[in-house]
Amino acid sequence: MLKILSSTAAAESSSFDRSRRRDGEDNVQWLVRNGLNREDGTLVLLIGSRGHLPFRLRVAQSHLRHDLTPSYWSHVALLGPVGDDPASTTLYEISFEPPAGFAVPTTTNGLQRGRLGTYEDAVHHPNIALLRLPVAAEVWQAPTTAGQISVLERYQKQRSVLDATELLLEWLAFLWGVGHAGNPLLDGRGIPSAAMIESLLNAAGYDLTPSLESRASCPEAVWQAAKWWHPYYGDRNAAPIEGFWHTGHKIEL
Repeated sequence: MLKILSSTAAAESSSFDRSRRRDGEDNVQWLVRNGLNREDGTLVLLIGSRGHLPFRLRVAQSHLRHDLTPSYWSHVALLGPVGDDPASTTLYEISFEPPAGFAVPTTTNGLQRGRLGTYEDAVHHPNIALLRLPVAAEVWQAPTTAGQISVLERYQKQRSVLDATELLLEWLAFLWGVGHAGNPLLDGRGIPSAAMIESLLNAAGYDLTPSLESRASCPEAVWQAAKWWHPYYGDRNAAPIEGFWHTGHKIEL
């Protein structure tokens, strides 16, 4: 059984709003329209895709939902600095289908550097959300003090805190239907990309998913934090998660 706390909020956060996709608009265009280029805070991207593996991931997270329906979300990534070409923005992620393959994930503790343009197609990736956290990106990207490596670099060298490579193998076994592999979430084993982001932000002093242990993090928990956990942040004199979302695809029962 997955141990998850419920928020005390009676209403959804007013800082996290729906923004419908316009006709013919791709995901990068949607993101630019909804504040991708603002130079404040840390940006987190939620994606809900179609396909075999995304289907398995979305259903696996139904245990976090009170009605046990599939999640809208199959992936989460952390955004780097946004330049003149938004599609080229670096993503820090652990994808189960990396375009260039897995190489040797132990050298980076599973961390992959992708591109925002990979998720541009609104047909294949119909659900999208952009979250803005009240954490300066420099806190996890830049060296902490003179002569010390950044939180991002330290994560890649410190598998004793979170072994994302092990998580990756456990989830691939489940997603590919290998042997008797069950849903890792039920054992508190989070989806690697979410657990990686959680680890980075915890080191920066921010709790992204108050409802779950950090190692059990997943895209659905991030979604619920943005929608329902604003009283938790308010009680700690912290700004709520801001952002926008669009859910154009639902897995029907």
